[in-house]
Amino acid sequence: MSRLPFLFLSLIVFCLFSGCCTTPGQGPPCPDITGTWILLSSTNGNDNLVPLPPEGRITAVFGNDSRVSGNAGCNDYFGEYMVEGGLISIGPLASTEKYCLSPEGVMEREQVYLSLLQTSTRFNVDGDELILSYYDQKQLLVFRRG
Repeated sequence: MSRLPFLFLSLIVFCLFSGCCTTPGQGPPCPDITGTWILLSSTNGNDNLVPLPPEGRITAVFGNDSRVSGNAGCNDYFGEYMVEGGLISIGPLASTEKYCLSPEGVMEREQVYLSLLQTSTRFNVDGDELILSYYDQKQLLVFRRG
């Protein structure tokens, strides 16, 4: 009877980690996020994903050198990222300092995007889509491979 709680706990731990990617040689490999990604949608603050307007183009380029860069709609940005298992850490990010008048709302979208990018803690690659989330609580950004 005293072994039952131990077996139950072991089963829970196995179920939690069996689908997770890990460091090389220690379980299933993590999906490759290196390359160029184009933003499709982002959260609107109410846990809903909203498509990026057609005139906006936001990109993220994850390099093999743990550097991330791209264009946030107006300004170019760059910084570092780290992947460990299914977790990701991005930032701090630096960017150019241009001011763009069009498309309408580009500067506000840019600030929201850069904030969400640095808030991301988990990633998942599903086919040609990269989903960045805040833990398992909510999806923040959805990209397609460019």
